[in-house]
Amino acid sequence: MKYIFDFDDVLFNTKQFKQHIFSCLLKRGLSQRVTQAYYKKIREKEFSLKNFIMNLFLHEQIKKIDVQNTYEEIMHECPNFVNQELLIVVRNSGTANCYIVTCGEKEFQKNKIKRSGIAHLFSKITIEPGSKKRTVEKICAKNKGERVFFIDNTANHFEDLNLDKCPNLKTILYTGQDLRNFFIQN
Repeated sequence: MKYIFDFDDVLFNTKQFKQHIFSCLLKRGLSQRVTQAYYKKIREKEFSLKNFIMNLFLHEQIKKIDVQNTYEEIMHECPNFVNQELLIVVRNSGTANCYIVTCGEKEFQKNKIKRSGIAHLFSKITIEPGSKKRTVEKICAKNKGERVFFIDNTANHFEDLNLDKCPNLKTILYTGQDLRNFFIQN
């Protein structure tokens, strides 16, 4: 069996991480209201934490605080936001059987995955700018004789998949449920 995991909100608790970002910025004198409003405004595009901090500091005319130090303080905590239950599944499945296919700004996603301390547990990590279709279908094609599970928290990542091309694919909409027993049974 092969397992394809999304990163944000599946392997990584993005909601808690975002609160951590706001908390670190609050310590630097930025109100949560201002930070959240600016985040909401720019979040429609690919998100880069470094650019967010830099542009927020510029927007709020903050010059005395080091952007890189703020970024490092935030990113240092990445291991604390890893989904430990799914990490058990990953470890039990073995590196050769696990993949990350995620979306987002490449540098930020790569850094977040690396700093989370889990990159070595996956045979391949792919960061797509949009659809995951090509990568997921490629993994299914390479592993025709095996069941492939694709775990993602966003249903629209399943919608464009050609299931005729991937008869060995099983999609799982992840909502925080404990999947350990599911993987043991399959």
